[in-house]
This record gives sequence, C-alpha cells and structure tokens, in this order.
Amino acid sequence: MPRTIFVVHPGALGDVLLALPAIRALRTSFPTHQLGLVAGAAVGGLLRVCGEVATVFSLEAGVLAGLLAGLPWVGPTVREWLGRCGLAVCWMADPGDRLSSTLQGLGVGRVIVRSLASSEGEAIHQEDRLMETVQDVAPVARVVERLHLPAAVITEGRARLAALELFTRHPLVVLHPGSGSRHKCVAPALLAAAITHFQANDVVPVLVGGAADDHMVAEVADACASRPVTLQHEDLLPMAGLLSHADLFVGHDSGLTHLAASLHVPTVALFGPTDRWRWAPRGSHVTVLTGEPCRCHGWDTVQACPDKPCLQIQAEELVMACEHLLRQPRVVFPSPPEATRSPCDAPEVMLD
Repeated sequence: MPRTIFVVHPGALGDVLLALPAIRALRTSFPTHQLGLVAGAAVGGLLRVCGEVATVFSLEAGVLAGLLAGLPWVGPTVREWLGRCGLAVCWMADPGDRLSSTLQGLGVGRVIVRSLASSEGEAIHQEDRLMETVQDVAPVARVVERLHLPAAVITEGRARLAALELFTRHPLVVLHPGSGSRHKCVAPALLAAAITHFQANDVVPVLVGGAADDHMVAEVADACASRPVTLQHEDLLPMAGLLSHADLFVGHDSGLTHLAASLHVPTVALFGPTDRWRWAPRGSHVTVLTGEPCRCHGWDTVQACPDKPCLQIQAEELVMACEHLLRQPRVVFPSPPEATRSPCDAPEVMLD
C-alpha cells in the first residue's frame, strides 16, 4: 500500500483554495504518496475530481471531531490511512495539542500544526503563509496553475448555460453580490450600474448566489432597469462548470471569487475591510478594487462602521476594470497528463 500524507483544513471554500499552492508543493515533493484532505465535503470533493487530492475525509462525517476527541474515537478508515502516514499538516488551532497527540499516537511520523490566524512567519499573503508552513518538508516554488475541471463538468456547465440561453456569441459576465458577511459587500447600486452598462453593450450578465445571498441577489436585481438572469443555490461542482465558461467574474472577498480566480477566469475582486494584501486572489487575470484604506480596528468596529468608505468604489472605476479584462486575451494553460487527473465521478468522501 502506498504511503500517505494527511492534510487538515477546516476552513471555508476561499480559505482552502488559498492552500492549493502548498498542497501542490506537498504532492510535488512526495510524488509516490497519496494525499488525503480533511475538509468540507463540497470543497474537498471539488479538489478530488480536479486531481488535487486522492481522498477526502469529510468534516460533516465527524472525522475531525473524532481526532480531537482522542484515540478511542478515531474510526477504522482514518486509522488505516494514518497507519501509512509519514506527514500530517494541520492548518488550524490545536488547544492542548489534542490533535497532535492523536496523530502521533496513531503513528504519524511528523506532525505540523499552524493556525490560520497565526502571526508566525514573515510572509504577508495567506498563500505564502501556508507555503511557509511546509517549506521545510516541501521546499519547492509556488506553481501558477489553474484548477483543472473534468471535461464532463465543463460540458455540463455549457449545457446548463445553453438551456438558459446564456451561452451566446456575446461575452458572459458572472456577478456574485454576496460574501461571508454583508459587511464585505459593496452597495447593490454599484453592481446594478455595472449590469446596466453590460446590457447596453452586448455583454450578458448573470447573478449568482448561495442560500445566504438571497437578499443581496434580490437587492441587486431589483436595482436594475432590466432584471438579469439569476442562478441561485447551485452546488459547488456545477457552479465551477458554469464559471469555467465565463468571460469575466465580479465578486467580493468570497469563496466564489477565489474559485473563479483558481479557474483563471478574468476576475474583478471588490475588497473592503478585509486586507487585500493578505486575502485577495492573485494573478495577472485578477484586478482588485477597493475604496479608501480601512480605518477600522477589529471586526466589531467594521460592523459598527456606517459608511464603509473602504467599499466606496466608483461605478466608472468598476466598469473600466471590467472592460479592460474583457479586452484581454485569455491565457490558456495546458491540461496535465490524463494519468494525473481524477475521473469525473462522484467525489470519494471517506466516512467512518
């Protein structure tokens, strides 16, 4: 049986995607090992079908809770995996070293634990902070590579757009009005102004959102002179297939913005109270827009801030950034060899 690597990342979609360079560094440095990821089932399943990880241990199945509870609570599937594991990397806080103790007790040779909120290290951007965590065991350069979706997912995304009459000869712009918090979102009128401009210039806008974004999507749609098509409550993998066909994505500091950027869709990221220099997606295909430097100290101050000057972005600035990216030729990245890619089937989620 092959040796294994065990990675724990309980963060949301955007946080996990920021760890992709570090995950790829581990795969490159240990090419004969299988990499298992403890994460949410949706983001873990996405990374599995894209060939980034071999196995997903679902947070929803209680795998992490069992590891934190101690040896008697670890199920047989995880025990078998860890019995072949020489390295575990855990991006989370570990009060009392409970997770480390369990992993070491199950025979893991080396355990690296670093909280996502840790002030250790010298790097500023979160991708670089995560790379610092593994630099002693995986000392490779950050690889710029798009997330490779299986062909069937891309085909299904195209069929979905065609059924909605969105797959046309005109450019397609996907806008996500929501984020993890309303306090990270621009005023609906700003996105409505951009949509009005797109509709007047033969660009097809579509609003997307999850269950937590219903109110924001409705506010933007209501502010538009002509209501755009909206797509809501799509599962993550079908949403990735839809995004792969977009000519442009506009969003906030959110998981979907990081997903679009990971797929190398030209992206305009609207940032406010969160630090763009630490959390924004990176790449020549990404433009980050923000208002005045945020003067708030701590999230309580952000929530109490009435005007949000850090999110006061001018409509003309947003439209110019969008037009600039729409004019740029798309960078085409070669697909990896088929032998290194996972088949397009249901995500392999390991349960105990």
